[in-house]
Amino acid sequence: MIILEKVTPKFLETLLKKWQKGDFSAEDLATLDFSPIELKTFEQQQLSLREMLYQRIQKNLPDLLSQAVSSQNQERALHELRKLFQSAPSNAQYFSLIYFRYFALQRHTVKELAKNIGVSERTLRRYLLKGFELLSVQLKRASEKEISFFSKKKFKSHFPNLAENQAVGIEKVLAKIIGWVKEENSHYAISIEGIGGIGKTLIAKYLSEEVYKNGCFDGYAWISARQVELSPSGEITSINNFVNTLDDVVARLAQQLGQNHLAGLSTQDKLEGLKTLTRDKSLFIVIDNLETLEDVDILVPELLKLTKPSKLFFTSRKSLHHYSDLYTLRTPELSLENSRALVMGELDRCGLSLTLSDEIISDLYQITGGIPLALKLATAQFGDIPAKEIIQLLREGKESAQNMYIYIYRQAWLLLDDIGKNLLISMHNISPDGEDRDWICDLNGLNEEEFAKGLQQLKRLSLVEFAGSIERPLYRIHRLTTTFLESDILRGWEDKEV
Repeated sequence: MIILEKVTPKFLETLLKKWQKGDFSAEDLATLDFSPIELKTFEQQQLSLREMLYQRIQKNLPDLLSQAVSSQNQERALHELRKLFQSAPSNAQYFSLIYFRYFALQRHTVKELAKNIGVSERTLRRYLLKGFELLSVQLKRASEKEISFFSKKKFKSHFPNLAENQAVGIEKVLAKIIGWVKEENSHYAISIEGIGGIGKTLIAKYLSEEVYKNGCFDGYAWISARQVELSPSGEITSINNFVNTLDDVVARLAQQLGQNHLAGLSTQDKLEGLKTLTRDKSLFIVIDNLETLEDVDILVPELLKLTKPSKLFFTSRKSLHHYSDLYTLRTPELSLENSRALVMGELDRCGLSLTLSDEIISDLYQITGGIPLALKLATAQFGDIPAKEIIQLLREGKESAQNMYIYIYRQAWLLLDDIGKNLLISMHNISPDGEDRDWICDLNGLNEEEFAKGLQQLKRLSLVEFAGSIERPLYRIHRLTTTFLESDILRGWEDKEV
């Protein structure tokens, strides 16, 4: 952290004088908190600090003088300096003198500069001191802004609530992702994918908590595009304050990452500001429920530009495997053992002292396929309704189970065209082990082109699973998807409002 009380005008003037003599100490670097880990040698740190101060000075130069400086034409630059001092006193004048005295390709003495602008050497020294006063104020303000944002633990407020003891069956996936997070050059952008209710958001929540707890990043942001959620009783409820467009996401990111000065600017200008931030800071960004956004194909490429060293995570039902700079991770279903653990944990959380027979958990697992959301919904009804009736309701897609199917499958269904829908429906009769392309086409009267087109849609929406071998791939759908297709849920599907 910058030592604010030591950053005085005299310190900065002495610092630059020492630089001219090649006498730049480690203490100077420490005072300005300028010892980046990535800069291995002391000489690299010296050069980088000088570049930072140079950029700070140059930003305060008026446009015409800045252009003249960039042209490396000394006569033109001195001409613009003389013109500048023909106007009323300004901060730009003071910063310009610091530039010519300490940073110009051809250094100028106090006497030369005083003669050039037509003032006494004493007056010029007073102008330089005024410039160093302004520079020290700028450095302190920048540091205070950074301290107030990046040192205060305010990021926690952006995270969604996380219930304890919910991480059943995600331990291996979570450990794998955390390993990637800790590796500097490993997977800067990851999409956590799978059908609705399988636990994508839960993984992202636990990941966020872990990296925040360990202080892995300088800043954290969580943007939710989730528009509805399913309550434990099976009711679909709307969520307020979700984002829907690229403009929404960028504005929310700027706000959460403390870039309030970007407010009022265009989306592209906000993105440029965020890119500058991500070059200086390592950020952790989560975009939850990406598939519900309107302009995913525009948004993803723009957000990928914010990585390195920052890391970006999506959760999405819609696969992003076609982006080369993005690693996709399919969320696995729970095993039978983990499904039992989840149900027992939910019973305990609800204060229900009920026994769970092997028969019931086996039947429940067969229908839900280890989808955590379906298991939780069923468990929430234990005690009120006999277990066998709950399983029958899930199988038939009735009452609260209907809302569950709508919540999990409606959006995916609406994103399919007729070929995709027909292929999905045709697959509900295939073996749990999967069938090959020829079998599926022959049984349902599909040609290879229709199968290929439909398969790409199902693959992108995480509605198809793969088995078999490279030589003879087999295709199948999730057990919960089969239950969904076998119920009467498709009746009037297109017209039902959610």
